[in-house]
Order: sequence, then structure tokens, then C-alpha cells
Amino acid sequence: MSITLPNWLSLGFVLLAAGCQFDPYADLFTTELPKSVNLVGRYVLTSQMVNDAGLAALNGKPCEIELRADGSFSATNVLAKGVDSPAPNFFLTLVSGTGTWEPTSVGSISDGFGPSKTLWGVGFDSSAGAFESVGLTGSGPPYGLIYTIGDPDAGDAMIFERAK
Repeated sequence: MSITLPNWLSLGFVLLAAGCQFDPYADLFTTELPKSVNLVGRYVLTSQMVNDAGLAALNGKPCEIELRADGSFSATNVLAKGVDSPAPNFFLTLVSGTGTWEPTSVGSISDGFGPSKTLWGVGFDSSAGAFESVGLTGSGPPYGLIYTIGDPDAGDAMIFERAK
């Protein structure tokens, strides 16, 4: 015996599935609060998906974040607070400076079936300028960092790895 769905119901399932979007980096995000000591280190940009130029889009400019054990940070050419889409001049809008950092919630994620999980990242405080919080990647040390630019489903991101 087979069960046949009415055509309109089948079409509804197809449209629903086609309309669902998914952040391509969702499986990278850190969902357990890490210890601050495990975040200390220097992180360098290893890939960007804002455009097709790869790291060449930075024209040789360094792009890094250093998180220090005393709670201070320095950042060079990172995402400014409030940038919500990658404009053609995106790489000219990056900011640099120093200040303090701490682990913080940067959002949540859900598979649509169970409860949402907190996404953890690093929040920055600086008198030199407004820095966007950065998400953490990995389920344990060494962690990485990720900036998602604009709509997460679009896949525009900057990914940093901890320098060795």
C-alpha cells in the first residue's frame, strides 16, 4: 500500500524546502561558552568570501586580531560595527584599533526542531572606534573567528585562524 499526497500538498513541501535557507558556516560556530584563557592569541585572516578575489582583495594589508590575557586587544583591518552588507568598497571600510574584549553571545542557532543554541563570540569595547563582535568557530581550542557580513544565508564571511 502506498500513500499518495495531493498534488497541491506535494507542491507545498517542495516550495517550503526551496524557500528554506541555511547559513553555510552554521556547523563551524561555537555553541558552548569557552574559557577566556582558551581564546588568548593572535588570529589572522585565512579566507574571505565577500568577493572572488580571496586574500588578494586586501592588497597586502594585514588583517588580524590579537586577544591578550589581560583582557586587552588590538585589531588591524577588521569589520566596523554596523556594516550590514558587503559594498563594492568593503575592504576600504575595515577599521583598526585597541581596547578590551570579553566572550559574549553573538546570536543563536536552531535546526528548527529542538531548542536554540547560543552562539559565542568576542565582544570589543574601544574608545578608538566601533568594532563589530566576531563569532567563534570550533568546539574546543584552538578556536577560530568568523565575521558574517550581511545576511548569513548569503555566505559572505571573513574567517580567521589562530596563528601558531
